[in-house]
Amino acid sequence: MEIPALVTIPRGSTGKNLPLIVNIHGGPHLRGYSWAEWGRWPEAQFFASRGYVVLEPEPRGSRGFGREHYRSSFKQWGLTMQDDITDGAMHLVNEGIVDKKRMCLHGGSYGGYATLQGLVKNPDLWRCGSPFVAVADLFLLFEANSDTRMYSDYLETDAKRIIGDPKSDAAQFEQTSPARNASKIQAPVLLAMGVEDQRVPLVHGKAMHEALQKAGKQVEYVEYEQ
Repeated sequence: MEIPALVTIPRGSTGKNLPLIVNIHGGPHLRGYSWAEWGRWPEAQFFASRGYVVLEPEPRGSRGFGREHYRSSFKQWGLTMQDDITDGAMHLVNEGIVDKKRMCLHGGSYGGYATLQGLVKNPDLWRCGSPFVAVADLFLLFEANSDTRMYSDYLETDAKRIIGDPKSDAAQFEQTSPARNASKIQAPVLLAMGVEDQRVPLVHGKAMHEALQKAGKQVEYVEYEQ
């Protein structure tokens, strides 16, 4: 399957053998730059101004790329959806644009989840991870008191078909919940959460932070009041 992506290369660079930041959008069932007032978010330009190549993938499940692209994401959090992100980074390595030894994952909400899961699934590949307001445990996604639970029936209906059922898919959830696999992570993690976040409640960050500390991993944890 062809996965759309945007690549930003630092101005004035050689365009070869550069460090990489993979900036993963949230959702995941939306499209990157959905809310960007001027067409793009500023992160790519900021990171590129510091010398990084920035990859912004539209992994399967992102909206606007056809039915197959969307439906092939069902029950694939941390599985083929994760592979789409990794494959994009490796394509840039194979093209000689990116240095395989200098690659980092970054993202919020689902992007934070994919950042953490990437560190779990391919621990030898990534040098660091910077997840924020990250979904850390798929069981908590269904259990925690989020605005999704309070104001809709999504978690009791469509989510079980699209993401998975915490009962019938429990074994898969165990495999693809970063907070339950923190011992596999090798890279340092900068984890940031919002105290008042209703979409991804603070309990996700606390669970991930505790799991990383218990596993003896290098983690910097930040809670923002707003």
